[in-house]
Amino acid sequence: MTRLLACQELGLGLGHLNMLAPVAGALSVLGHDSWLAVRDLAAAKALPCQPFARTLQAPIWLGSRLTLPALTLGQVYADGGFADDEALVALVGGWLALFELIGPGAIYTEHAPAALLAAHVAGLPAARIGTPFTCPPASRPMPALMPDATLSVAERAAADAVADRVIRAVCRHYGAPVLGGLWELLDRAPAFLASLPALESPDGRRDTAFYGPLSGIGAAAVAEWPDTPGPRIFVYIPFDRPMAAPLAQALATRGWPVIWMCSSAPTFPLPGTIAHEREPLDPALVLADSVLAVTRGGHGLALDALTAGCPQLLLPDRQEAQCHAWRLAAQGLGHIAPAWDAATLGDLLDAMVQSDAPERAAARAMAATLAGHDPQAATQRLARDMAQALRLD
Repeated sequence: MTRLLACQELGLGLGHLNMLAPVAGALSVLGHDSWLAVRDLAAAKALPCQPFARTLQAPIWLGSRLTLPALTLGQVYADGGFADDEALVALVGGWLALFELIGPGAIYTEHAPAALLAAHVAGLPAARIGTPFTCPPASRPMPALMPDATLSVAERAAADAVADRVIRAVCRHYGAPVLGGLWELLDRAPAFLASLPALESPDGRRDTAFYGPLSGIGAAAVAEWPDTPGPRIFVYIPFDRPMAAPLAQALATRGWPVIWMCSSAPTFPLPGTIAHEREPLDPALVLADSVLAVTRGGHGLALDALTAGCPQLLLPDRQEAQCHAWRLAAQGLGHIAPAWDAATLGDLLDAMVQSDAPERAAARAMAATLAGHDPQAATQRLARDMAQALRLD
C-alpha cells in the first residue's frame, strides 16, 4: 500500500473536491490510502463522502492582486503565487513540511501548482487531475483563455515569463534541478482530464484522454418540487452573488416550480414557488426532471446537465466558470446572460424553456452521445491509469 497526498490550493467550493474525492475512493480499492491537503477545510467537511484518511490545511497564497481577467493561464499561475520569489519559496516550504510529516509516496493535484513544484524539489512522483482549466496542457507558451483575444505566441510567452523566472529561482533556492518554467513543471506531472471534449478549447488535447464525468461525491439528497404548474427550473447559485436576487425576482414573477440549491441561507425573501435545498442533491435525479439549469458555469454541474440533456442558462462570475461557459455557448449547449437584471434574465428564461429552443435540442443530442457512459467505471479506469503512471506498488 502507498500513502498518497491529494492536493488542492487554488479555486473555491466543492467543485475541485468533486475531482479528488471519487479518485481517492477508487485508489483505496486498489490498496492506496489518500490524505487530503485542501484550501477550504469547511468545504472538505461538507463532502457527503469522506474517502480521505486525514484532511489537513494546504499552504495557500493569499496575495491575489489580479483585478482584470487574465489573458493566459500563465497569468493565472502568476496571480496564484508564482510572481514573487520569496512568497513561492515559502509556499513550497510549507508543502515540503507537509510531505515530511505525512510521508507520501506520491501526490496527485487539482489546481495545486505550488504542490507540484514542491514535489519536484522533493523528488516525489506527481500527477494532475481536473478540468481543461485546472489541468491545462504542458504547452510552451501556455494557452490563451479569452476566446476573442488574438494573442501572438510572443505575447503568450511574455505572459508566462514572470512565473517561469520565479520557478527557476525557487528551484535554485532549494538546490533542485532547474526547470525551464511552467510548461516543464506541468510536463513532469501527467494529466488526467475528468471532462469532455465539449469543454475543451477548439484546438483540442493530445496529451491525455478524456475520462468524462466521474462518480461524484456521493450526493444523495432528494428534493420535492413545489406543487405549482410550469417548467421546472434547477438553480445552483450562491445567494450572496449579485445575480441571485434579480434571478429570484424573475422566477417569482413567472411562478414556475424551482429548486434552488445553496448551502447557505437566502439573503432575500423566497416565494413559495422556490424550494431552497441546503444539502447537495443527487444531480441525476433533479436534472432529469428539469427543463432548464441556471448556474454560474461550474464544470461539475455542466457535466451533470450535459449528461441529463438539460440546457443551461449561464451566469459566470469567475474566470474559470467563464471559460467553461464560453465553450458551452459556442456549441449551443447553453446561453450566457449578457446582463443580470430581472428583465433580461426573465426574457432568457422565457426563451429557453420553449420546446423549440435550440439549446434544448443541442443538449438532448449531447446526452445521446453520453448514454453509454459509466461514471463509476470511468473513475476506476482513471485511478488505475494514474496508479500506473505514478508507478505505485
